[in-house]
Amino acid sequence: MIKPIDILSAKERIAPYIRQTPVELSRPLQKELGLDVHFKLENLQVSGSFKPRGGFNKILKHSSSEFVAPTAGGHGVGLSYAASQLGAKVHILMPKSADSDRIKDIEANGATIQFFDNVPEARAKARELEAAKNYVFVSAFNDTEMVEGGGTIAVELLEQLPSMDCLVCGVGGGGYIAGMGILLKAINPNIKIYGVQQENAPFLAEWYKHKTYPKQLNMKPSIAEGIGAEVESDSITWPYIENLVDDFFVVSEDEIRESLLWLLKEHKHYVEPSAVVGLAAIRKHVDLFKKFNSICTIITGRNMSFEKFQSILTE
Repeated sequence: MIKPIDILSAKERIAPYIRQTPVELSRPLQKELGLDVHFKLENLQVSGSFKPRGGFNKILKHSSSEFVAPTAGGHGVGLSYAASQLGAKVHILMPKSADSDRIKDIEANGATIQFFDNVPEARAKARELEAAKNYVFVSAFNDTEMVEGGGTIAVELLEQLPSMDCLVCGVGGGGYIAGMGILLKAINPNIKIYGVQQENAPFLAEWYKHKTYPKQLNMKPSIAEGIGAEVESDSITWPYIENLVDDFFVVSEDEIRESLLWLLKEHKHYVEPSAVVGLAAIRKHVDLFKKFNSICTIITGRNMSFEKFQSILTE
């Protein structure tokens, strides 16, 4: 079981390699909605997302190993960046449909890439290589070191925004919300933590709602491809989510698109759709959030090609 001290140790371990990203109060949301909402800008993190936090933590704890990771793209960028800085070798397995800029970034970081029809195929091959080559398998979320790394965001928030009484997080496999919850709930059991997923792929939201593993959920493509993963039934993230997350919200593709455009217009932040699902939930449920004094949502990353960004906004 991961403990708060593990998150603090991870923060110290990775500190020389990452940035303490800024927290920005949204004056436009204050004016429009009467809410004090702060953005934790992980889109300004090294490599463009929060992912290297876990990647550095993983590699530093297994420094003599060779790594293999299945990914839709974002995890591959973060892990390969960490590997490039630490002189480690990593093999990235990803779908053919992955964003072109993510592929370029992974290649620039010196990782090898194999392509598959989808992420489950990539995951299966990664497990084969783990067994055959003795590589260290690195899940984006079902991995102790990745959860610890994601949790380091909360260490910074406790210093930057001590008044925070509500955290809203987009959720894929649940790694960083689990890590943050471990630390935040230990320090302040009264803080409310909400997860957000998209209507097209609400895997963990459904699991949380019904308390049973979703075996036949109809998962559809989403513009927020960085979240909504089909999580393994034995994922280490689930017990933390079940016990530390207070509720889940689900947002539509249009609500995600609208929040993506809103953030670009009002705050001049160019980010990927999965980065704004928390913002979309806040804008959707204004009355619920009015009971909080200091809300924070994580703007998780910006790793999307401009061409794809344009196509999403013009659909």
